[in-house]
Amino acid sequence: MEIKPVPEHVTIRDVAREAGVGVGTVSRVLNERVYVSAGTRERVLTAMRRLDFRPHAQARRILRRRSGMVCFLMSNRAFMHSFHAHVLQGVENCASALKQHVIYASMHYGPSTPAGRIPIPLILQERGWVDGLILTGLVYGNFLKRIQDLHIPFVALGNNVVASRDVGDYDLVAFDEYKGANEATEYLVSLGHRRIFFVGDVSYPWFNQRYRGYLAAMRAAKLSPAGMTSKEDHGFPEYGEYAVSRLLGLKPLPTAILAGNDDVAYGVWRALTRRGSSVPENVSLVGFDDREEARLMDPPLTTVRVHKEQVGEALMKLLLEKLHRPGPPYTKRILSTELVRRESVRAL
Repeated sequence: MEIKPVPEHVTIRDVAREAGVGVGTVSRVLNERVYVSAGTRERVLTAMRRLDFRPHAQARRILRRRSGMVCFLMSNRAFMHSFHAHVLQGVENCASALKQHVIYASMHYGPSTPAGRIPIPLILQERGWVDGLILTGLVYGNFLKRIQDLHIPFVALGNNVVASRDVGDYDLVAFDEYKGANEATEYLVSLGHRRIFFVGDVSYPWFNQRYRGYLAAMRAAKLSPAGMTSKEDHGFPEYGEYAVSRLLGLKPLPTAILAGNDDVAYGVWRALTRRGSSVPENVSLVGFDDREEARLMDPPLTTVRVHKEQVGEALMKLLLEKLHRPGPPYTKRILSTELVRRESVRAL
């Protein structure tokens, strides 16, 4: 058997010669085009392995007219908020399966910053580095306008967008906060609770949606809504603690509290515990998001689960769809939530 020498610098022409095919066929195999027979594809791949051929990434991008790279861009959030870390994990899992690459970037800006003056990450300042964006974090309308002006395809995690109508339509994935909070409130009502309070700063769009779901369930049960919803300069756990200091002065006291998220619920739980009130003996407590810490509370927290990795997967899939079919019609995908019953709630 004749042993052929391996060229010192292997090119696509060397692979074509080794496999006995044309350069175009090798290119189609590299770019994973479907119109290459299985036998020919295997012959080309065998030649690549024998020659230790490593494709030039930039050349492949030029041929595809795409970089194969998307940017997970988080606005106005600390690196890395645990909720968004799970969403990013879902994006990465989906991207790996589809042979895409994900890079992470973050930025901070205010809602009143003129769109043209919002500083954007370096990776977005030159065309061609990324194919599209996944927008997460607290996203204001001025930034949506900035991205639209750059003509970079994007999808947004819709729950965290604060935008006026003049921004126009765009592609988004969201989870159903309204229904999640509605079902949680109905669950408390079904257990005999009548004085159910909501705790959460409704100036945040996600808390606002959850509050609306709570209101609808309370009104359907002919109950009076109440709670703490004002804007306060506190972190979420501190907001929960502050709310308890205000709510405990009310008569009659609530028998159950629906917190805007698990962080707020933790603050409520901590404040009640320090004041000698027991969960759920004195007050039943429900959170939202189902963070890891919810299971570690004592008692474990009843909460509304957001399937965060599924949200990330849906964002990635929708972005790839829009890269193939950009522009209108715009897509809005709403994912369901799940009420997780644990020991922080009791029947009256």
